[in-house]
Amino acid sequence: MVGYEALVKRLRKIKDMGYIKTHRAGNTGVGKTLEDLLGITENNIPGTNAGMIELKSARKNATSMITLFTKSPLPKRANSVLLARFGYASARGNNRKELHTTVSAREFNTIKGKLGFKIDISADRLNLIVSSREIVGYWDKETLKKCFERKLPKLLLCKSRSKGRWG
Repeated sequence: MVGYEALVKRLRKIKDMGYIKTHRAGNTGVGKTLEDLLGITENNIPGTNAGMIELKSARKNATSMITLFTKSPLPKRANSVLLARFGYASARGNNRKELHTTVSAREFNTIKGKLGFKIDISADRLNLIVSSREIVGYWDKETLKKCFERKLPKLLLCKSRSKGRWG
């Protein structure tokens, strides 16, 4: 477990190294490289990744969003229902469906050219709705609170400069 001050000191040493070739291509390259340099084993567990600090990284010029945590919607098995109802053929050609989308509270997104989902905010939960206003999933306030508290007791965002092509 690394304390905040020790982590900042290690990050400054990494910064002093100058440009470092990423250990992986694409959007996750900066994070993977930073974790490697800090000796943090890559994982997908729901807790923090540097002691009590959640470490996130991004390129300074990146326009992609940063995922703070993921949480399947309720009720139970909602992901299976959403996949069956709104999923599309997998690009892997394995006769399976997949569903990848980013949802906003501002407007309905599109999924493979069709109107998709939107977040509708109420006092005690976030509802995932379709254009007919049907609620197809939700996240209640208490569940989201627990997710934030477990994953993000402290958050440290590291931004890096990049050279060359990385997409």
